Amino acid sequence: MMRMRIGRSRERRMAWGRTAVVLAAWVPTLACGDAPDPEPTPDPEVAEADRYGGTAVIAGAVEISTFNPAATHDALSQQIQQHAVLMTLLRSDEALRPVPYLAESWEINDDSTRVVFHLRRDVSWHDGEPTTARDVEFTFRALKDPEAAFPNAEWFEGWEGPELIDRYTIRFAVRPHAGLLAGWARLPIMPRHLMSDVEAAALATHEFGANPVGNGPYRFAGRDVGGNIILEANDEFPAALGGRPYLDRVVYRNVSEPQTQLAELRAGGVHLVQRVDATQLERAGRDPALIVEEVPSRAYGFIAWNGKRALFQDPSMRRALTMAIDRAEVIGAARHGLGTVANGPIGPWHPAYPTELTPIAHSEEAAIAALEALGWTDTDRDGIRDRDGTPLAFEMVTTENRTYSDVMTIVQAQLRQVGVDVTLRIMDGSALIDAVTSPERRFDAFVLEWEPDLVIDDRQLFSCEAIGQAFQFASYCNEELEPILQAIPSARSNAEVDELLRRYVEIVNRDQPFTFLYFAEDANVRRRDLRGVTHDIRGDLYGIARWWLHPAARGSAIATAAPAAPDAARPSPSTPF
Repeated sequence: MMRMRIGRSRERRMAWGRTAVVLAAWVPTLACGDAPDPEPTPDPEVAEADRYGGTAVIAGAVEISTFNPAATHDALSQQIQQHAVLMTLLRSDEALRPVPYLAESWEINDDSTRVVFHLRRDVSWHDGEPTTARDVEFTFRALKDPEAAFPNAEWFEGWEGPELIDRYTIRFAVRPHAGLLAGWARLPIMPRHLMSDVEAAALATHEFGANPVGNGPYRFAGRDVGGNIILEANDEFPAALGGRPYLDRVVYRNVSEPQTQLAELRAGGVHLVQRVDATQLERAGRDPALIVEEVPSRAYGFIAWNGKRALFQDPSMRRALTMAIDRAEVIGAARHGLGTVANGPIGPWHPAYPTELTPIAHSEEAAIAALEALGWTDTDRDGIRDRDGTPLAFEMVTTENRTYSDVMTIVQAQLRQVGVDVTLRIMDGSALIDAVTSPERRFDAFVLEWEPDLVIDDRQLFSCEAIGQAFQFASYCNEELEPILQAIPSARSNAEVDELLRRYVEIVNRDQPFTFLYFAEDANVRRRDLRGVTHDIRGDLYGIARWWLHPAARGSAIATAAPAAPDAARPSPSTPF
């Protein structure tokens, strides 16, 4: 998922890497019991019964773009859907193995060609309508329809059907492969009774995205006068899954200015800031009321080169540009040392990370030699290379995010040293996403970060078949790579998946459809009175239903206006199985 982000911690490092079993290791199992997440370490100061109540305010530099799974392109919106407002069929435990959630159990037959899910019978949508297998069927069929243009359709390749057994049981036919169940831990189920009359092509623009009716531990309560999103505790959430959340309310605020974020934290108007700018971490660490916490990251920073532009179609040109960029300087200056130079699209968190693969080395001399071999020389001695009368010039764009703009400024100066003229432009985040995901690819080059799924299937980024689709930014096609990308989702063992992924990384590191800048390192900062907060590779909102405020702090959050009520007039007809 593409993600707008701002920074990370400098405290203790968590040993993920190879110790984490990624979801690709979800091999077929015959059954699972009912096992909710373990409780956080008890606080001897506060009894369990006294943890309920209060409003926690989360701030970040990214807006929640939608509550609609059919239209989600960013990781924050996906996390809010998965962990707060909606429910997935399955979740993953700390070892990233599948555990029950909306589905209380499942069976897989001996040859892994049939999967049967048994749903809980005590989950309702927030308007009172029961959540049933009909909702699962609707979600699957709707998003499998090509007209829906679901950005993560590859999650369910090899899944067919489904067949409704009864009101709470559903069966699928599947093609056996590693990571068989992984998609069901990522896809929030949508309410059939509110969306089934919508054409597939219109799903992404349905009002549900702005005004959802969910079934998760928090219900959408509206927006306040400042546009902040308000979530309220769902009193009816099943006790076996943790029951009502501890917090009465969660408010999400979009606060883009790093100094404002820290000021709000210190004043008690915000309880947690996501992805704190590295420039603020030293000050935050000196404040005894605040805790700086590592957030394990899967993200990498990159420059995408638009292969629809003739300038970027030759891998030799893309490699020359990468050689001209001192990525260590980028990390030091733009991210204040928080990151490591990337050697491709798979970071150290994954078992397939190729430790032996060296990133393309920075060398101005090698970059100049490569550009001259391609015919780019400075014939008029103005400092900018040219070929056939055309200057070596292009535009690079990014969002208002300061880290990204700093990256661009540094890269601009470095490329200027080898005779490349780069013009910079800052765009609104939604406008940038529209430009880079459009089939026309209205850009030359852009800077962003990408957060891979726990199960890596990067056909959406680099497959020839995906050219023209949302995430094939580079319009890159390599006939050597194509069969490797196509084989990854069908691989039957984790060892086979890992070997294919290593070959994939070698090829894209050689061809540089992206310049892979850095593997990100991040931090959140929170007030000490916000308790029960954990962060791991599943996402920093994974356990939000078990966050709680110390009773003495429950009046510290800024006052918010009464929320605008969701549209109560929408129909919620009772439907037979």
